[in-house]
Amino acid sequence: MNMELGMDPREVERRKQLEALKREILAKYLTKEARERLSTLRYGHPDIAESVESLIVQSAMANQLKGVIDDNKLKELLRVISEEKREPKINWR
Repeated sequence: MNMELGMDPREVERRKQLEALKREILAKYLTKEARERLSTLRYGHPDIAESVESLIVQSAMANQLKGVIDDNKLKELLRVISEEKREPKINWR
């Protein structure tokens, strides 16, 4: 990775560990279909995909997830998150 150039080796290792933990949590709590949808979403909307992944990881680490997230639950979560991002912006002139 180009980001690793000039970085502290401990920081690089810490980031790799966090990424591995994130992948592990997503594999545990998302069905195959939900993981595929999230992967596809990352191509067109990486910011939304990152928000959803962060929310799922934080919820899992806080023991707030009740079971597995299937494709329908993920779609609902995406709908809620995308509505939050679409709030109108008022420009005062």
